[in-house]
Amino acid sequence: MVSSSRRVGRLVFFRPVTVTLYALLGAFLPSCTDSNPIDPDLAGLEIVIVHGDAQAAEPGTPLPIPLAVRVQRFATGRGAEGVQVRWDVLGGVGASVEPRLVVTDSSGMASALVTLGAVPGTYVVRASVARMQSPPADFQAEAILVPELSVIPAATVRAGDTILLGGRNFSLNAGQNVVTFSRIRGKVVSASSLELRVEVPQCLPTRAVMVGVRIGSLSTQEFRLEVEGRPDGLVLSRGEDRILDADAGFSCLHLPSNPEAVYLVVPHSTSRMGGAVYPYSMVGLAADEALQPAAPWAPDARVGAAPEGVAPGPRASDLGQQEEWDRWIRTLEGRLLAGKEPLLPAPTPGDPGLMTGPAGTPGVGDLREFNVLNRASTFDRVTARLRYISSRALIFLDEAAPAGGFTDSDLASLATEFDSFIHPTVTGAFGQESDLDGNGRVVILLTPVVNRLTLPGYDGFVGGFFFGIDLLKGRTGSNEGEIFYALVPDPLGREGPVMTRSTVLEVLPPVLAHEFQHMIHFNQRILLGGAVTQDALWLSEALAQMAEDLVGAAFAGVSRLDKAYQYRVGNWGRARRFLLNPSHVSVLASLPPGTLAERGAGWLLLKQLHGHAGGEPLLRRISASTLTGVTNLSVATGRSWESLLADWAGALYLDGMGVPVRPQLLIPGVNLRQALSGFDGAYPLRPRSFGTSSFVHEGSLWSSAPDFLIITPPVSGGLALGATGPNGQPPEKAMGLRLLVVRIE
Repeated sequence: MVSSSRRVGRLVFFRPVTVTLYALLGAFLPSCTDSNPIDPDLAGLEIVIVHGDAQAAEPGTPLPIPLAVRVQRFATGRGAEGVQVRWDVLGGVGASVEPRLVVTDSSGMASALVTLGAVPGTYVVRASVARMQSPPADFQAEAILVPELSVIPAATVRAGDTILLGGRNFSLNAGQNVVTFSRIRGKVVSASSLELRVEVPQCLPTRAVMVGVRIGSLSTQEFRLEVEGRPDGLVLSRGEDRILDADAGFSCLHLPSNPEAVYLVVPHSTSRMGGAVYPYSMVGLAADEALQPAAPWAPDARVGAAPEGVAPGPRASDLGQQEEWDRWIRTLEGRLLAGKEPLLPAPTPGDPGLMTGPAGTPGVGDLREFNVLNRASTFDRVTARLRYISSRALIFLDEAAPAGGFTDSDLASLATEFDSFIHPTVTGAFGQESDLDGNGRVVILLTPVVNRLTLPGYDGFVGGFFFGIDLLKGRTGSNEGEIFYALVPDPLGREGPVMTRSTVLEVLPPVLAHEFQHMIHFNQRILLGGAVTQDALWLSEALAQMAEDLVGAAFAGVSRLDKAYQYRVGNWGRARRFLLNPSHVSVLASLPPGTLAERGAGWLLLKQLHGHAGGEPLLRRISASTLTGVTNLSVATGRSWESLLADWAGALYLDGMGVPVRPQLLIPGVNLRQALSGFDGAYPLRPRSFGTSSFVHEGSLWSSAPDFLIITPPVSGGLALGATGPNGQPPEKAMGLRLLVVRIE
């Protein structure tokens, strides 16, 4: 008998990014000559498959899912816009692909639609980029006839038995035949066009299941099969855990009945492809119960930002203006390091009688001119007077600062805080800053140019920044020294938003700690380490947020809890945003602009690793490394990305619970539940509860994101728990699906 041909396939979604024309800062370097076979603009890029591989459909019909690739920088994982991808059919007769040429969008994505030929068999489609050193991406698809299932065992079978299914038009490739037992996948051990030998999943309890076969988008009718379960199951004592690989869709475990047992189950993606979204299913089968169908899975969408290289402007995002500007500065630094220095207009010449650069340590009252990057992507030339000298800082105040600003006492307090807490804490954790100007100090320039960076009508404001161009000699606009730019009080709002003196003094120190770490990271990684690229943005920001956290800890260590809170509250707020919906937050955050929730995830990951993998020595290794992102963390900790993510994901729920878990499932140095419940009395992470009866949970996971379920097995018969892609299909390969299971009661 012939089943309906439902076109259900594996999907991966990237966040849509608003396309903004490049009002760029400048132009690229000239392209290479014809004698050079590699285009310099393509150097360092790779093309990777996002989704659409290994599909199957009827001959002469379109594949249900578009083929998609991403062109990205292999050092940072950031997508490359504007690259032309060519699509060609290499194998199979009569297939077509449209369009043949596609230019990557702002996330580096390119996709095409394939129609199979009329002849059954294997088809190969290639995505390639001319003159790119990276190899092309090859997709395979099968043109097959609709499979039919007609023979199944008539008698009851036991969980774990190998059974014979009969029919026709099965795939000769055993792995392409997806056989499900009420959505829990069984392993096909051998296959012919007429027969399949299949292992009944060992986790099944005693009950009736519905058996069917799916090949790509084509499925058979389902038949009822009686199964006798095995009494054996996963036996864990309270606090014990298991980590299961669900990558192939065969992950299934039996949770035995125990009136005292409750389990935390954490399905999580280990994908390294930032910004991707993957569907998955969790299925629970209780004994002698009907399985209720689940609602169809639908992807979530979110609006992104301008492409890389476009200055931040009005857009849909939950980032504050400080985070937006910080991202823009890091993006601009990356372009500079890649040899694509924008042709920034030269600053207006200043007074030739004023100091424009270091000539030894100046004296209080001396005037100096500085170049300060503004929102128009040019430099403002400002004249500032040296108001305070400390052992670690030179504080300059712009002569054009509004009245009613800092007092001499304010500047002395800021310098003391930098000398006594920020500088020793941040250098102790991350290494030393450079001393390009030879004065042994960091310049803190207080100027209304920073006030003018804040756009009206948007959340937050820009408090300050560090710009790596200042540590590159001979570059247009470089001040050739260690400089932190910061806003000034503006009680009347003449230069931007109204900024009282007390507000500025409250927000400025944590921003200074954050940006000082960026300054150190630039020195350790670029100037001393010789790296030719920045670290991944998500890890760079996590390191800078750790600087805020550590300075807060330094104040807590001397019982100055008000100051500790001042430095810590930002991280706590971002972490709380993440934990409100963690499955929809990618810790990698590699598609611009990112969100506050993503930054909260990155900080929590680094904080957990800091507590377990060596503290400050770990942070110094990460900061000085020339490796990038996931690779940097894995090498620095000596652990795989999959292992790091599983422990971190578990700790997000277990920290502060009082369950006797292994130490890696906690976050040392903070009771996360206590800290984050202080906002409104409730911990933001609230798992869904299942298990007392059969269930299907259709969810989605962003790259390297976790989801959280509480499973209470039924009082008799136990529960089969399986993780797959939608409708029992294998999960998308790039997803890297894993399960952490912890008995918490």
